[in-house]
Amino acid sequence: MSSRTLVLTAAGLAAALGAAAAAHGQASPPGPWGAPVGVTPSGVPSDDPWVAATPSSAVTYAWEGWDGATWQIRSRMRGPNGGFTPVVNLSARGANHEDPRIAVGADGRTAIAWKNMRNWNRTLQVRIKGAGSRNFGPVRTLSNPGGDATENRIAIAPNGAVVVVWAQGQAGSRRVQARILAKGASRFGGTVNLSAGGTDAIDPSIAIAGDNTITVTWERPTRDGRSFIIQSRTRSATGAWGPVQALSLPGAQSNDAVVIASPAGEVTAVWERAVEATDENPLRPTPGLIQARTRPAGSTTWGPIVNLSRRGTHASDPSLAVAPDGTVTAVWEWASDALAQRKMVQSRTRAAGGTWGPLQVLSARGADVDDPEVVTATDGTSTVTFKRSYRATVRVQARTRPAGSSAWGTARWISGTAGEADQPNTTVAPNGAVTVVWKTASPLRVVHGQDFFLQTATTRAPAPAPVP
Repeated sequence: MSSRTLVLTAAGLAAALGAAAAAHGQASPPGPWGAPVGVTPSGVPSDDPWVAATPSSAVTYAWEGWDGATWQIRSRMRGPNGGFTPVVNLSARGANHEDPRIAVGADGRTAIAWKNMRNWNRTLQVRIKGAGSRNFGPVRTLSNPGGDATENRIAIAPNGAVVVVWAQGQAGSRRVQARILAKGASRFGGTVNLSAGGTDAIDPSIAIAGDNTITVTWERPTRDGRSFIIQSRTRSATGAWGPVQALSLPGAQSNDAVVIASPAGEVTAVWERAVEATDENPLRPTPGLIQARTRPAGSTTWGPIVNLSRRGTHASDPSLAVAPDGTVTAVWEWASDALAQRKMVQSRTRAAGGTWGPLQVLSARGADVDDPEVVTATDGTSTVTFKRSYRATVRVQARTRPAGSSAWGTARWISGTAGEADQPNTTVAPNGAVTVVWKTASPLRVVHGQDFFLQTATTRAPAPAPVP
């Protein structure tokens, strides 16, 4: 299953900022990609990078950094014209911390969540920086220390509320839980069990619409243990959580669900579904489909299941982005079978209230790809990034589809040839600039003492045409 789902938070930020930014004409088609620059220096091990844009079109990075004894959660910002702020340590020394996630609100409020590994039972922690503030507030522990907390996700609603979701409990009996910090409140509200007990609910995803309606999806096995289904639950704009709803059908394994909401309130969820029931035995792979369902704005009823990928092939690792006008773009990995080593990136797009358009192939044949992500700017320009094999290494590549067009531009290499690029994460700012961050490792294989550090690249606005 994919762990890189925070692109929804970044895309959700673009949606939340979309109406205001578009009204001010901030977004513009991205220009050429700038050269890679270091977020962390070579020789300082850094891992699991994430990035999110701010309303000022600066970007915030978060990652795991090695302090010589333990892994710490660190962050820094880069301005819209370049230039980094100093690195800030967000977690306490003396214990390992992992899995940072970032959310940025429409007013610039920033929240970063992670897992504290000090005890056998991991705890979920968060620090929040207010709008206009330079400093993060104190560490807040949100989960019950008596139960193991995993798979933390975080988002900020248009009204400024910080929403944190995670899986709590021991394997086999985990439940998806949520806590919300209202804007202006000093404490998070109580813990809400979103999923029912009795089986293992994992891998949550969050989407927040323009009216502050919150939708959470997750994956859960059926009670007979023979299949996995995708479920969802929605919190209305008035603050009431509705019933649990099943999105996928039983009888097979459905996982990797991601959900996104348009500013107007239309919600789209996608996931991977194996054609047959499976225990994910790598010796018995089964083809997988990317499936989708849409819930119209103002409705509590989801539309029918739609197959986005072709039957008989293997599709996985979906990602979603939504434009301010509600146009949704889905991308995923595709292979002719589950063991294929030559995967490709595919995509389909749907206008608000419409049907899904034709399937498009976004990566070249003959090279393996992984980790596709898509982001959409406030003017509707979409950019997809992914890892692609290149000779004896792996590099990050990107393609852009201009606003109003159905054609994707030429693929561009983003990372360099020195070292292997891994774990790319992408965001788009209100001014239309796209930023991707990744881990660069050299030599290629992960070995003791290996040097791995973080690099980033950003699109630049096109140069103005010369005056005749």
